[in-house]
Amino acid sequence: MASEAPTPGLSVSKRFNLPDSDLTIQSSDNVLFKVHRINLEMHSQVFADAGGSTVGTAKDEIVSLSETSQVLELMLQYVYLQPQPDLRAVEWDVVKELAEAVEKYEIYAARGVCSHRMRECIMNHSIDVLLYSVRHKYTEIIDESAEATLDIPPYTMLSCVPPNVFAAWV
Repeated sequence: MASEAPTPGLSVSKRFNLPDSDLTIQSSDNVLFKVHRINLEMHSQVFADAGGSTVGTAKDEIVSLSETSQVLELMLQYVYLQPQPDLRAVEWDVVKELAEAVEKYEIYAARGVCSHRMRECIMNHSIDVLLYSVRHKYTEIIDESAEATLDIPPYTMLSCVPPNVFAAWV
């Protein structure tokens, strides 16, 4: 599989191009990740729950995910035995998307790291962190990020957060 040429318009991840892979994931920006189904099932509740739903399908089947290749590259590092990425070196927008992806796919090994990194970013991204913490019910982070938004004018907050969050914020 690793020596197969990708379809025109697609490229293959250098890190996740495993010759004995049994699952290919495609990112939203057309990068292929050739990975092991068992790793995903062992580290993700969502993939475990879906386990076997693609077993027995065509060998060249590609599972498309909505995340970018940057996000999948980071997320997949948490399902393999290897050093984990230093999220302090990753740009904010990618960290924010990664935090949402690990919640979506329930990658437990990455959830704590991502929520910790989100918490570290409260001072510079208080509204984004507030919305993330509300969505995923991280109560301590909700309190800290809400406090960090107190200097933001109410009209700005009203335009940035859902009405229920705004009502609680007021």
